[in-house]
Amino acid sequence: MKTLTPVKFCAAVLFTAGIGLTSCEQFELPLPIKSNDKVFKTEIFKKKLQESLQGARGYQFVITHKGQVADTAAYGIGSTSGMAADVNGFVNIASVTKTLTAVTVLKYLDAFTIDDKIGPWLPSSWSKHSHIANLTFKQLLTHKSGIRGGNTSWSTLMSVVGSKIDSPKTYSYSNINFALFRAMIPKLHDSITLREKEKTLSAVEFRRWMSSEYIRLVNAHIIMKAGGSERGCAPVKGRTLQMMNEAPSRLDGAGHDDWTELCGGGGFVLTTMDMSRIITYLAEKETYISANKKLLMDTYRLGWVASYDVYGGKAFAHDGALYMERNGKDSLNVGDIGLQTLIVKLPARVQLAVSVNSVDSTWRGIHGMVRNAYNASWVKE
Repeated sequence: MKTLTPVKFCAAVLFTAGIGLTSCEQFELPLPIKSNDKVFKTEIFKKKLQESLQGARGYQFVITHKGQVADTAAYGIGSTSGMAADVNGFVNIASVTKTLTAVTVLKYLDAFTIDDKIGPWLPSSWSKHSHIANLTFKQLLTHKSGIRGGNTSWSTLMSVVGSKIDSPKTYSYSNINFALFRAMIPKLHDSITLREKEKTLSAVEFRRWMSSEYIRLVNAHIIMKAGGSERGCAPVKGRTLQMMNEAPSRLDGAGHDDWTELCGGGGFVLTTMDMSRIITYLAEKETYISANKKLLMDTYRLGWVASYDVYGGKAFAHDGALYMERNGKDSLNVGDIGLQTLIVKLPARVQLAVSVNSVDSTWRGIHGMVRNAYNASWVKE
């Protein structure tokens, strides 16, 4: 039986003198009064995500809402040795690193604009082709530089910088675009110190210094400002989740290499909880970058690989993926091992961080998975 609660309804009573008074009458109505508006249900979002991840050897995700952890999930295993799936287990976040790189670059936006040329910010000792020197920050950050390729070693970066661009400057995803910031962020931060290091260190030592300085600055500006501990681009011994395959193939898995000298377009080793803190701070606060810079980031998708319509607005996301051949065939096939990662900010102050510890014969459509789960999580009470 519903309890009747008195509610006052008021109406204006007008007198000929033009004086407005208020007359109130008390009615008995059932409370609470319900709205026709839909509300977001974390428990539905979680359930739908779990349904979409069936088949994975293991996964972990963290949902945040209004700046707080709303729910977490960890299922299955994280390694062939039986390490459990864990939101605090470490994983190579792969291309999610690009969002960290982009936000770090935007920290220094007061010193340049996204339409400025990158030439002056590359090491002066490198041979620079005019095609590369005349590229803009925006072209790198949006994968519209004309650069192709995925190898991000220092020798590859130097070769690319010294070579002409033959491909059109249309969108083409390339890890090199973001790995080049490993050589530029240290100079954006402190050009005097970089010039000194470039003069006094050997070429190999200078490249190692740029790698460590890039990692230090991403930590200082992004990871540690979100309350995390210092992280790197190398596996954490005994605590890093593996790349694995999925049933019915016989269980197989392996770790990944040290990415310290390759980081930028991929390679940071974080926990899923670390990723959650980062996407939540980016969405909810101005600790990293100002509201204007966040708008710039969203408008041009600087550091986002995808944006798509969802209930109530747009989602902005970046996913990552690694895999290792196990059957000698090109591309991902049954029996290969790998992982997938994702960070996404959604409307209504909802954020999500995901890592999946295995792959099947094709990559999961992880953006569609999130979109469908999120849309299904809005219901009328």
